[in-house]
Amino acid sequence: MKIGVLGFGNVAAATVQRFVFNRDLIASKLETEIEIAKVATRTVSRASGLVPQACVLTDDCWSVVDDPEIDVVIELIGGVELAKELVLRAIANGKHVITANKALLATSGEKILQLADQKGVCVLFEGAVAVSIPIIKTLKESAAANRVSSIVGILNGTSNYILSQMSEQGADFGDALAQAQQKGYAEADPALDVNGEDAAHKITILASLAFGVPVDFDMVRFKGITEIERADIQAAKRLGYELKLIAQAQLRNDKVSISVAPTLVPNHSMLAHVRGSMNGISLAGDLFGPAFFYGSGAGGVQTASAILADLIDLAQSTRDGKYVGAPNMGFKKSAMAGKEYLSSDECSSQFYLRLKVEDKVGVLAEVSAIFAKADVSVSTLLQDESREGMTDLIATTHAISTSKLQSILPLLQDAAGGHPVVTYPVLDERAD
Repeated sequence: MKIGVLGFGNVAAATVQRFVFNRDLIASKLETEIEIAKVATRTVSRASGLVPQACVLTDDCWSVVDDPEIDVVIELIGGVELAKELVLRAIANGKHVITANKALLATSGEKILQLADQKGVCVLFEGAVAVSIPIIKTLKESAAANRVSSIVGILNGTSNYILSQMSEQGADFGDALAQAQQKGYAEADPALDVNGEDAAHKITILASLAFGVPVDFDMVRFKGITEIERADIQAAKRLGYELKLIAQAQLRNDKVSISVAPTLVPNHSMLAHVRGSMNGISLAGDLFGPAFFYGSGAGGVQTASAILADLIDLAQSTRDGKYVGAPNMGFKKSAMAGKEYLSSDECSSQFYLRLKVEDKVGVLAEVSAIFAKADVSVSTLLQDESREGMTDLIATTHAISTSKLQSILPLLQDAAGGHPVVTYPVLDERAD
């Protein structure tokens, strides 16, 4: 089996080097011989000496996907547009594909998977989500007999590191981001990590695997961590919570909800104790019950581990060039079906709210009256210390619909003298 690799950045270099280093171990698990035959990179000189001696180096990616001797293409160039065209060409040429490109799969997965089904090839992507946690294989194989109802996770290590620093060290967002960049946990442009989009790509993929729904990134609601203030981190801790960027996929009454948002997580939840750049995922299935997974979410060697696991799986499960393992998305194509998505009236949660108000007689009663008139049951209502005539009111509600929350926010903002009302959901105990 001949392998072609697209790209030679940190992940691709680690994949090739670990393949060489662990060649004997890998060979001991296979009846088929695997050879990395060609690597395409813009910097051929950098890769020279780091690939197997017989490996061909080229700066032409198309020569890899069009090479009739290449059986498997490992796509590691990143980005979406060029990667999509290369992957589609490789599949059209009858090649299996391994990728760690979550943005590609979340935004173009349906087109790629449809062509793969037509051509009878597989697309494997364990390295696309929570690389040290075998969550893709778990959903496709270990949990295959289960009706999975819930996936809740911390899927972005950069955001989790930042929030951990804000919680444990009292850092503000900017300082915590700078520390993440210094340690290599954040890119120079961290937008995809801190705006929630990276986690949204990942939960889109997991929801498709868990529920048998087509990959549809457009239906995911996501919000990042850029607006989180230390005041909310501290208030959450006082109330017995940690503020985390939580990705959730829920299946309720045969309807789907997929979201990413800063969320208050109770201290007794294992997710509350996922710190630094680590990832954690909680699954609920009708047979295995609740299960929790913990591990690194990124890193060159860690991602290489997932990619090589896919390569071994592919070699073990290929007969006469045809992959006979689990379907690409866990369900056979004819069983993949679109489902309705929960509306804002159907999505409910407890909520945390913080209002900055003038410290005067009657303001607490006014806010309480707004909740009461809207038939919103309040679990906690606290008033913080007064500073320069202003104070924070901190409330948590019992479960209410998202639409009801939105309906009272203008009234609460008026009571707060026009100051924006900060709101975050509280993790549903049933979802963890």
